[in-house]
Amino acid sequence: MVRARIVLTISASDPTATDGVQADLKTFSSLGVHGAAVITALSGGAAPAIALEPGLIQQQIDAALTAMKPDIVMTGTLPDAATVQAVADALRRHGVARLVVDPVLVGAGGVSLVDDATVQELLAQLMPLALVVTPNVAEAAMLSGLPAGTWDEVRLAAEQIASRGAKNVVIKGGRREGPVVTDLLFDGSDFREYSTERVPIDGVSGSGSAFAAAMAASMAKGETIEHSVAAAKAFVTKGLQNAYDLADGKPALHHFYRYWQVRSPQHDPSDR
Repeated sequence: MVRARIVLTISASDPTATDGVQADLKTFSSLGVHGAAVITALSGGAAPAIALEPGLIQQQIDAALTAMKPDIVMTGTLPDAATVQAVADALRRHGVARLVVDPVLVGAGGVSLVDDATVQELLAQLMPLALVVTPNVAEAAMLSGLPAGTWDEVRLAAEQIASRGAKNVVIKGGRREGPVVTDLLFDGSDFREYSTERVPIDGVSGSGSAFAAAMAASMAKGETIEHSVAAAKAFVTKGLQNAYDLADGKPALHHFYRYWQVRSPQHDPSDR
């Protein structure tokens, strides 16, 4: 048998499957890699995520990394400092060398999702392990302690984050204003920009996480980081262009746009 390419995501559970481990697994499946998941917290929508006990998180990581050898490990929602410490300890114990860190720190409307102790633990424990870190502009400002409003400030923030140990920094530009969305890659010495026209849709959750998961999937298949940023950007753009309605105009990114399209039902299921 041919061994599958594998990505392990370590993040929160999201009951709507628009974000968290459920959405990560959809991204991995769509892009042709085997997805595995460790749950760090239970999300209740607008309510703060409830963190699982650190020992239970480590047991899940141990089980996953004993049973398989992921090509890439990625982290998403780590709701508190104890969770960050537990995850970092387990990753070091297993010698994980290819880690994508998606720092889920700022929610919709700029609301902070974690306290300062969690940010500091992330910087101290996970940045030195990260092959790639993928903050949005607000998260880049939190991690760097610098403003990230102008493009020059975004570049300075990327350099500051890299100085904490991350080998590559990708700052996602979706939350910046303008008709064009530009993401920035800093590899420790050079900058590279990736731009697309903005998809005119509001209220989609999970696009940033989908970007990180798509990037991890591409890297797991052996692609370069530069190529993987471009592939992730294309995946999210197409997913937004094909977004569908969940309820009352709430849009969802379409992870499987390549394979099926939403069609209006011929009959209302409630009539049956």
